[in-house]
Amino acid sequence: MKKENLLFLVIPASQFLMLLGSLTEKRELDFWGYGGILLSAAADLLLFHVLLWGSRRKKLKQELQEISYLQETERAQNEMLEEKQEELLNMRSDFEARLAQIREKLKQGEEEAAKREMDALQQSLDGTRPAACCQNTIVNAVLSEKEKEFRSLDIETEIQLLIPRGLKLDPLHLCSLFSNLLDNALEALAELPEEERKLELKAEMKGAYLFVKSRNTASGSHALRKRRKGRGYGTQILQDLAKNYEGTYHADYEKGWYTAVVMVKAG
Repeated sequence: MKKENLLFLVIPASQFLMLLGSLTEKRELDFWGYGGILLSAAADLLLFHVLLWGSRRKKLKQELQEISYLQETERAQNEMLEEKQEELLNMRSDFEARLAQIREKLKQGEEEAAKREMDALQQSLDGTRPAACCQNTIVNAVLSEKEKEFRSLDIETEIQLLIPRGLKLDPLHLCSLFSNLLDNALEALAELPEEERKLELKAEMKGAYLFVKSRNTASGSHALRKRRKGRGYGTQILQDLAKNYEGTYHADYEKGWYTAVVMVKAG
C-alpha cells in the first residue's frame, strides 16, 4: 500500500481508540452509540473497498497498457515482414535481369564490372532483411516499430544491445520496459530542433541482471515538467517494473541530456 493511502488508516485507528476509551471507562452505550459503531464499521469497510478497488484498477490499467504495447509491436513486426516479402516479390524480376547482366559480363571477361554488380545486388538483398539489433525477438520488434519514428523525426541514434533470447522476464514486461523508455525519449526529442535530436540506447546482461540505459537530448523545460502530454504513465510503469524484478530505476537531467537507467533481474 502506498504512503498516501496509509493516511486513510487514521480514520479507523481513531475510531478504535474512541471505542477503546469508552470500554475502558466502562461507559454503557445506548442505541445511538451502537448505531455509531455500526456506521463507523460500515464506513471503514467502504473505505477499504475503495482503496483495494483503486489499487486493482490501476494494476489492471497498467496490464492492459502493457498488452496493448505488445500487440502493437507484434502488429508492426508483422507489417514489416509483409512489406519485406512484397518488396522481395517486386524485386524478383529486377534481380533476374541483373543476374543475367552479371553472367553476360563474366562471359565477356568483365570481371571487375561483374563484381561491382554482385556487390550492389548483395546490398539490395541485405536491405530486404528485418533489422536485428540483438538476439531477443521482443526487443527487436519494439525497435523495429520505433525505427519508423526515429526516421520521421530525423533522430541521430546510437544503439548497442547485447540481450540474449532466454530472459526470465515476462515478454509483456520486457516489451513495456523498452517501449516506455523510447516513448519518453521520443516525446522529449520531438520538442527539439532537428539538428539537436540525439538518442543513445545501450543494454547488456551483468550476471543475473539486465541493465538498460537510455540517453537523449532534451530541453530543460521538458525534463522539469511534471505533467506531460501522451500516456503520462511511462515513468511510473518503469518504476513498478524495476521494483517487481528486484531492480532499480533512476533518471536525471544534466547539460542538455536526459538519462534513464533501468536494472531488472532477468537471469
